[in-house]
Amino acid sequence: MSIRSQNGAPETEEVRLPPNPRRRKVPTGERKRATQACNTCNIRRVRCSGEEPCSRCISSSRVCKYPAPKERVLVPKETYEELQARCMLLERCLTDAVPSESNREVLVAKWSKSAQTIEPAHSNGSPPPDEQGEAGDGRILKDAEGQSRYLGESSGAAFIDRLREFVGTVFPLLERRDGWSLPLQDEIFTSLLGQYHTHDSRPLMLPNVDPFYLPEPEEISKLVSVFRFYAGDGSGLSQCGGIYYWGNLEQLQEKVRRQAARITELGEGMDTLCNLNAIMALACQYDPSLGLPWETHPGETFFARAKFFLINPMEDTSLSYMRGLCLMGQYLLGLYRRDAAFTYIGLAVRISVIHGLHKAGRSEEQTKREFWNTFILDRWLSCLMGRPTTLPREAITVDMPIHMVDIDLPSATGLRAHAQLALIMDEIVNSVYGIASTGLNYPDTLTRADAALQKLSLWKVDLPSSLQVRGEIEAGERASLVLHMIYNQLIILCTRPSLFQAAKQSVAAKYLPTYQHRQTWNASHVKTCAAAAHEITRLVQRLLLTNHTAVLFDYHFPFNAAIVLELASLLNDGAEHADSINILVGYLQKAGEQGNESAADCARIVMEFGDVVARLKSPSPKSRNGVQGEVHAGSVGYIMNNTEGQETQEEETATYEELLSWFTEVNFAPTWTRVNEILTKNYALAINSVAGTIQSRGWFPLNYPTILEQDVKGIAVDIGHNVTRFKIGNRVIRHGVGMVTKQNQRIGFQAYTVMQTNMTSELPDDTTSEKAAVIPLGYSTAASELFQDEFLNLQMQIELKRKDPGKTLLVGWCEQCLE
Repeated sequence: MSIRSQNGAPETEEVRLPPNPRRRKVPTGERKRATQACNTCNIRRVRCSGEEPCSRCISSSRVCKYPAPKERVLVPKETYEELQARCMLLERCLTDAVPSESNREVLVAKWSKSAQTIEPAHSNGSPPPDEQGEAGDGRILKDAEGQSRYLGESSGAAFIDRLREFVGTVFPLLERRDGWSLPLQDEIFTSLLGQYHTHDSRPLMLPNVDPFYLPEPEEISKLVSVFRFYAGDGSGLSQCGGIYYWGNLEQLQEKVRRQAARITELGEGMDTLCNLNAIMALACQYDPSLGLPWETHPGETFFARAKFFLINPMEDTSLSYMRGLCLMGQYLLGLYRRDAAFTYIGLAVRISVIHGLHKAGRSEEQTKREFWNTFILDRWLSCLMGRPTTLPREAITVDMPIHMVDIDLPSATGLRAHAQLALIMDEIVNSVYGIASTGLNYPDTLTRADAALQKLSLWKVDLPSSLQVRGEIEAGERASLVLHMIYNQLIILCTRPSLFQAAKQSVAAKYLPTYQHRQTWNASHVKTCAAAAHEITRLVQRLLLTNHTAVLFDYHFPFNAAIVLELASLLNDGAEHADSINILVGYLQKAGEQGNESAADCARIVMEFGDVVARLKSPSPKSRNGVQGEVHAGSVGYIMNNTEGQETQEEETATYEELLSWFTEVNFAPTWTRVNEILTKNYALAINSVAGTIQSRGWFPLNYPTILEQDVKGIAVDIGHNVTRFKIGNRVIRHGVGMVTKQNQRIGFQAYTVMQTNMTSELPDDTTSEKAAVIPLGYSTAASELFQDEFLNLQMQIELKRKDPGKTLLVGWCEQCLE
């Protein structure tokens, strides 16, 4: 604004109007309000003075910290839109050049740096602690689209993620010590930490179909026969009757042919068409050569028709759709859509509950078999994904399938054995892996795993002859082979934690300073786990002789067996496992070549982990002439470590503490023979003054490391053989002999103790734990004074009705001495 003189001529200088005095600009140093509050004031929602430290933090003696400054990069909107369009173009080019999603992930991992491709990670490659959860709580994994999914500890995905975390911890040390750069395979294996390969987040693109079209009767019969073979449905074709029951498939085909016109005109029998189309979709998935040439996924045309006839189960809970939901769930499993399958089969279970099929005496034999068929699939998916089951075992009272002479049904032998195995599977997932409870520790895990292994052993002993697999490598009935692979897979689940612990400790022993570390794994479980993996290899060889392709239930077992054998190779040279691993990988690759994307992905993971194992087993140049860490595989033993880790311990403190924790973890309950013994969880321990002198003066010979104290009060959590006086849940006290026998599992100062029944007594309910814990020492002292040779040497009355020895003992005491 210019100001003019009285004659109208403008002045030569421009003068601005003075600012509003109420809005006067205040210099930064004179401001009464801070531009940014410290963390403490921000949380308390009070005014911060802005100094460092601020006046409020000084007056309240709090730590004053300000949030870290964030750098902002501002770009023009035009530039941002150009970059966005460029990214979309490159993504389309990548998808066109590399159609396979798994191959794209490998390619992205190759040119990315570790976890920067997804989100920040810790220095050892593990995800942030708040996303890992506690050990044994499963994993939250993300798919390619960034969707988070929960996978429990029994799932293969959660276990592979723990393997990636394990490798990410060890490999930085290996790279630094031997001077080698990390191979590409190792970068890929660790960079996929926290990831989960699934297609559940992708839209299910199905073709437009004529829902009422039916193939020729001959083609339908062929597809149904293929389904029956792969699905393990006997229908009179096998001695065992098959390990699943999908109803009378001949009657299903006849019903469709008879009602075809009425289905079109009146809409009746839609459930029949739904079931038949789902069966034909699975047949094409099992044998891709039967699929239509234009299909992206074999059988998707039949699946689209089945989905058309499936009424929304949230609106119509008719029992006739229970079978269709199970069949469609199995098809979705083959499409790498496990969450969708989990939902479909879960709905089928709920429909069975609505109609009361889980209760005894409410259904005929055929409906009962369909319930157990659904139950088996529900338990299998729970095990596969480590998630809780839809229907708890306690709610099921219906009888097992039985053979009916007067009804035209196949033998119930195979389905009954499969249902019994599914019940044990349910116990393993819920009890051993703690799906049904939280805070389960490994002492509990080992005890429950042993109980499950014993039930598996009894299941195999009671298996009918029609389901036995005998002889060397020769073709067998497919249903029996699959049933035995499930059996061995459950053995692996029970014993895999011990094998993983052993592998971690054997690797960590190479990098820790010299001193003895006590092993904390169960050697018997390690051997059993490897043996089950080898047995799966033999079953796979038999399956190969049938010259048929692999389906989902087939390749899951060789994948887990191959990973187990790779882990077992870390305990020794691994030569005895190499042939089996090659057979299993070859089987998975063959299935992948036939279009099974899941099997191809499993083969790739096994080969990547195999490269990692080979690298971990290679001795570093510094230690080839020195002493390597050695693993003594016994139920109780030690690991001797070399000295090479000493020089880098200071600079890698966090990593070495992690390695050391692999030894200090108490993962398993004490070793015990189970003969005339019980295992107790301790709740009260008595402190003996003698224990102090043993430590300070060393007058009593001990084997180190050792545990002290003898007297405990606990609760029985497991019962050994030949034990009739006690049962699980009894409150007991005992005087231990571990210090004399040099067996730490019999000593008191630990969470669990093995008790000999002849040194144990049941405790009345009205006695507190604290008072009970001091009884054994006083009782044993009195017995020693009365009956030992060097003291009174009285004759002990073992039997109450024994003849009177004719001797009298006068006992006196002072009441004040007892106060």
